[in-house]
Amino acid sequence: MVDAAPAQLAMRAVDERSIGFLVAGASQIAEHRMIEAIWRQPPAPGARDVAGAYVAALFSHNPRRARRFADRHGIVHAGDLLAPLLERREVRCVYVGSHPRHHAETVRAALAAGKHVLCEPPLSEDLDESRALEQMALHRGLILALNYSWRAHGAVQLLRQQLYEGTIGEVLGIRIDNTDALPPDRQGWRLRPPFGGVLWDRLLRDVDLLAFLLLCSPAAVHTHSLQKLWGSSSEEEVMSVVRLRGGPPAQLHDSFLCPHAPTCVTLSGSLGTLRAVSCQVESTVCQIWLRRGGTELPLAWAPIDVYRAGVARFLAAIRLGEAPLATALDDRRAVAAVLAAQQSLSRGQGVDLPLIR
Repeated sequence: MVDAAPAQLAMRAVDERSIGFLVAGASQIAEHRMIEAIWRQPPAPGARDVAGAYVAALFSHNPRRARRFADRHGIVHAGDLLAPLLERREVRCVYVGSHPRHHAETVRAALAAGKHVLCEPPLSEDLDESRALEQMALHRGLILALNYSWRAHGAVQLLRQQLYEGTIGEVLGIRIDNTDALPPDRQGWRLRPPFGGVLWDRLLRDVDLLAFLLLCSPAAVHTHSLQKLWGSSSEEEVMSVVRLRGGPPAQLHDSFLCPHAPTCVTLSGSLGTLRAVSCQVESTVCQIWLRRGGTELPLAWAPIDVYRAGVARFLAAIRLGEAPLATALDDRRAVAAVLAAQQSLSRGQGVDLPLIR
C-alpha cells in the first residue's frame, strides 16, 4: 500500500481496493472540479483508511500540457498517447472531459480496453454512433455514463421531489432561463464550431433537465436566434419552444450575453408555481419559491457537490449495479433536440423529432 494522494487534499492511501481513473482531457473542469471529486469519494468498502477512488493517469493531446497538469496534481503517469495509458492495470475507469470532438473516439478506445467510462456531454453528435457506443459498453458488461451535473444539484432534486409529490398539481408549462454569463476563461472553443454556441453549451442541458424533471422526451423544437454581440460563428443567444412528448410545452432562453440575468427554472401548475432562481450548476445561493394564490413560501434545499455526486453515482453503478446520473440514451435525446434546433434555425420553422431510442 502506498500513499499516492496529493497532500493538499488530505487523501487516504491507495491499494487494489481503490478504483483508479484515467482523466482524458486536461480541462478546466478536470482541474478545478473532477480531480478532487474523484479523490473525495468515500473509503473503499471495508477499508476506512483506503481511498475509494483516485486519479491514476492523465491523457492530453498536448504533451506539455499533460505533464504540467500532472505535476500540479501529483499524477505519476501522463502523456499524449492514449493506448499505453489505457493498458495500465490500475486504470479501471476513464473520465472523458476533453473537447467534445474527441469524446466519441476516446470513449470507443476506453471501452475497447475494457474500462468503464464517465463522459461529459455530448457523447457524439451522430445518434447512430452514440447507439453503437452504448451497445459496445453493454456487450462488454461496462458502464457508460454521461455527466449531466445539473441533475445532481440540490435545488433540482427538490424540484423533482415537489413534482413527484404533486405540490403544484398538473404541470401546465415550464420555462428555463439559462443565461448565466459565459466567463472570459471559457470563451474559447465554446464560441466556435464544432460544438460551440449556446445550443451545445446550454440547450443540450436544458432539454436533459426537462427530461429529468418531467420524465418526458422532446417531440418538437422551434428555435429563433436573437442577438450576437461578440461576432462569433456560433449562436450566442436563442429562444426555443419545446413540445414534450406527453408533457407540457417548455420555453427555453439560452444566452451567453446576459451577465445580470440569473439562471432560473419556473414550473407552473394547476395548484401553484415553483420557481428556482440562480440555480446554475455550481450555485450555492439558489432560492426556491412556491407560489399559491397571492402568497410565496421559500423552500429550503440541501447544497450538493454535483461533481462528487456524479462520480459517486458512477461508482455505485460499477459496484452495485445502480443507475448512473445519466445514460447514453438520455444524452441521445438531448442531442437530437440540439440537432433539431439547428435545423429549425436554418429552416425558420419548427422541427419534429422521432421517438429516440
